[in-house]
Amino acid sequence: MRDYVKSKDFHRHMRSLLASRFQELGWESQAAGRCSFVRGRRVFSLQVSQYSNSLIGAKFTINMTEGSGAASDTRILRHLNDADRAAGKAVEERIFARLPRPDPDPDVDVVGDHGQTVSVKLGDLAKANPRQWDGPFDVWLPYFSKTDLDDWAAFLLPRLDRLVAPSSPEMTDPLLWAQRFRGLFGFFRRK
Repeated sequence: MRDYVKSKDFHRHMRSLLASRFQELGWESQAAGRCSFVRGRRVFSLQVSQYSNSLIGAKFTINMTEGSGAASDTRILRHLNDADRAAGKAVEERIFARLPRPDPDPDVDVVGDHGQTVSVKLGDLAKANPRQWDGPFDVWLPYFSKTDLDDWAAFLLPRLDRLVAPSSPEMTDPLLWAQRFRGLFGFFRRK
């Protein structure tokens, strides 16, 4: 049976896989126990789902904070293009195929697409959102072992420069936009 990666080990392992690429892109690793990198006022961080355990594995997503305040948080995996989504879905399917099944594998009730109760096997809970790759949804990447994390790092590394690129100066610094707006109003008031 494969070894389940706990949260602390997840962050350590992912940092070891991603740090050199982030350094190449001009980002610095944050010293905290999490896998996160900073560049100016932008922070890239990995977030493990709180619904993780050694029976069904875990999932993680990627957050980007630009500027200050919760409104500036973005789940950057929503910005994957169609080719990225197809590649990500293929990685996810390989990981699901090698996830260990709980023994016994009891039925559990979950909420279905239309609010109804649906019974699924506990071992299938990792597959709870099979349509996440179909559109700009909140994408969570499943894992159980370090091999799974290696696969996700191989998926992410060639896409990092595009995913962490600032979308605009306003996104990088929301105060800059406010200063420009005040300047525009100041221009009209002077007349």
